Amino acid sequence: MINSSSLLLYDISSPLQPRSYAPNPSKARLALSFKSVPFKTSWVDLLDIAAVRRGLDCPATRSFRDGSDFFTLPILQNSATGEVIGDSFDIANYLEDTFPHSGGCLFPPNSTRTGLDYESPNKDMLFLVPLTSREGAKNSDYARFNVQIDATFTAYVGLVAEYLPFNSDTTEATRTVFLKRAGLKSWDDMAIRGETREQMKTAFKQGLTSLAQLFMVHERGPYLEGKEANYADLIVGGWLSMLSTTMPRDEWIDFRTWHGGIFARLHDALQINYFKCI
Repeated sequence: MINSSSLLLYDISSPLQPRSYAPNPSKARLALSFKSVPFKTSWVDLLDIAAVRRGLDCPATRSFRDGSDFFTLPILQNSATGEVIGDSFDIANYLEDTFPHSGGCLFPPNSTRTGLDYESPNKDMLFLVPLTSREGAKNSDYARFNVQIDATFTAYVGLVAEYLPFNSDTTEATRTVFLKRAGLKSWDDMAIRGETREQMKTAFKQGLTSLAQLFMVHERGPYLEGKEANYADLIVGGWLSMLSTTMPRDEWIDFRTWHGGIFARLHDALQINYFKCI
């Protein structure tokens, strides 16, 4: 029996909480709400994530390019069974398998599979933390879509890097960690300004073109298959949630107009229907 204290979602703490901002925890939060499964949140400072994962005996699911562990969130813990799941895609599969008759179906068998063959224009880019493919995972076509979406948005995450909402008491230490990872000396080096920023925004808008077109296949929208959402929509929604909370206000307002407002409609629908801050 699942009650309000059985499932615990570990999410990244920030001055915005109970608002979640990071894309992968947001994917898990959306999936939990989509499945209408009660849960609570444990907020974890960025500097404490490695210790929390080790304490839960939850191995890292990602690695840096040098092969060292990259400890990140989300984690879902089921206190009723002792199960611990440490990857947003694995969490989605777990929820569908464990609660098949609750809420909506994350991986509907009668799906038209609209968009699942999407290929990111940035799929061949090298990232500081390589993307996880979850090869061999159940619902592998959604896992592939997840990787492609992550590539598209990660390529432009520099637009919001300097605006990440770190906790005030650990801001300097967290910045030090981020600078070391990026090989930079000053937080000012994270800033993208002037013409370079305008060029990146233009490239971002263009890079979203083929994805936006997929959301226009079913004109009723706002989801890939029209009126019914599935996990593919939530994957994109996790990234939109991040942009909505970390982009400068004027840029987010402008972003909402891109491609006829298709991403704004998706974001708004998911936030209204499925984004629970608990």
